[in-house]
Amino acid sequence: MKLNRATRLVLLLAPSLFTVASGHAGSATWSLNPSSSDWNTETNWTPESVPNGPEDTATFDVSNQAVVRFTTGISVAAIVFNPGVGSYSITTRYNLDFFGNGIVNESSVTQNFRAGDVAGSFNFHNNATAGNVHFFTSVGGVVFYDTASAANATIDNLQGIVPGITFFHNSSTAGNAMILNHAGSPNGGGTLFMDTSTAGTATFISEGAGSGNSGVQFRDNSSADHGTFTAEGGGIQEAGNLVTFSDSATAANAAITANGGAHFKAPGGLIIFYGRATAANATLTANSGTNRGGPAIISFSDRSRGGTARVVLHGGLLDLSFEAAPGLSLGSIEGAGYVSLGPNNLTVGKNGLNTVFSGTIKDDPSSGGSLTKEGLGALVLSGASTFTGGTIVVEGTLSVRNKIGSATGTGGVSIPAGHLAGDGIIAGAVVVGTGTISPGPNLIAPGTLTLQSGVTLNSGSTYQFNLQSDNGTAASLSSSGVIIDGSAMFIANDSGNTALAPGVSLVVIQNTSAAPISGVFSNLPDGGTITIGNNTFLASYEGGDGNDLTLTVQ
Repeated sequence: MKLNRATRLVLLLAPSLFTVASGHAGSATWSLNPSSSDWNTETNWTPESVPNGPEDTATFDVSNQAVVRFTTGISVAAIVFNPGVGSYSITTRYNLDFFGNGIVNESSVTQNFRAGDVAGSFNFHNNATAGNVHFFTSVGGVVFYDTASAANATIDNLQGIVPGITFFHNSSTAGNAMILNHAGSPNGGGTLFMDTSTAGTATFISEGAGSGNSGVQFRDNSSADHGTFTAEGGGIQEAGNLVTFSDSATAANAAITANGGAHFKAPGGLIIFYGRATAANATLTANSGTNRGGPAIISFSDRSRGGTARVVLHGGLLDLSFEAAPGLSLGSIEGAGYVSLGPNNLTVGKNGLNTVFSGTIKDDPSSGGSLTKEGLGALVLSGASTFTGGTIVVEGTLSVRNKIGSATGTGGVSIPAGHLAGDGIIAGAVVVGTGTISPGPNLIAPGTLTLQSGVTLNSGSTYQFNLQSDNGTAASLSSSGVIIDGSAMFIANDSGNTALAPGVSLVVIQNTSAAPISGVFSNLPDGGTITIGNNTFLASYEGGDGNDLTLTVQ
């Protein structure tokens, strides 16, 4: 499944300008028995003065009129709901601007703010906060400027011809809000971060089905900060909901999850990086679909960057086929999904985590994709892959534990440094530089590593042999051809304490080619002896079926 590069959440609502106060203004309290629901009627307030100025505070106490509407735009310093009041519904087709404390809800119930069906927005300036109230946006929106905060508000951005949108400008923040973006027809609701605004520790859920998907966009130098994001799958043959990063935006330390489609032919959610955006230190998760729905997709394109992000694929797809050459560097990959490299290189391991990836890495749609392992952690590849451009280990450990196919695709494997371990299968030729090759599932346990195209151990390389004498098992390298430089080293470890019977022979390297082993280890000459634990062995490079390296107990 491929991502259409044109897939973008279209945000249709432009942020509104703030309202200029006019008329008789002043701080006041909504009356117990107002004559109507009109904010702009002076007699509905005590004293009879409409709060409509950047220093005015509108207070709501107990009242028999809990629905409040506007006939013009209004600006205030704050709206305060006193303790003990019931739930109000404040609805506007105009602009309501906050310049002071914003919304202060001291009641124990939810207060509701609704942007009208035609227009209207709630705009927060300076240090104003949205408190802990509930916003519903349809056509209208909620807009944060300067260092304003969504605080602990809940915001529902609804679908529509012009959908509800929440905007964050300047250095504003989503605080600890809950923001829900709803897909629908013709357009889905969304959240947009611009300038240097941040998501704070807020939670964002983009869900629903319709011709218009919902989602969250980060532009300019905005940041996902420590936010939590979920992009659900879309409707049947419609677009999945999404989280996108463009320009120089960053995913920072966010946790971002895209879920697969829940119905047949329903696409999964999308996590998209393009421009020069970075995944930074985020955790990105793409899940599989259910009921034959499509998988979620994490996509990197243009010159976007992976940073030290942790990518978790539970049946989802990581796509970097549209990334600019030479490719992408990530913190780590894990799980059981799919990776599409295209012609690019994927470098993993910068975050130092130990991870297991049991999925498939492929070139798709063009050939030449490659993998590089860096960082001090271990990457275990236990699935069969088909990429063609080769694998390089420059730091840490790459362990191959697949039972079918080749864990490293069809290309060669180079170990200029670091460790190659495992009891799986490698199709391409292996060349060890100053690194170490160690058959077995880890650096101490025995096992058989199969190399279908041979191995070359160059100067400075090390072969690590692992023995478990208590149960008589030993590591073995099965290779179609073996070349050993005269300065390559042989080291051995016995994790047991048993003295084996004399004459017991262990096949250290099974050379499956017809040719003899070329060369010997510098510290293990042909016919020499080596003591490993409680056993002394005699080395032979003509053992086994005549061209294997064997160790025989003396």
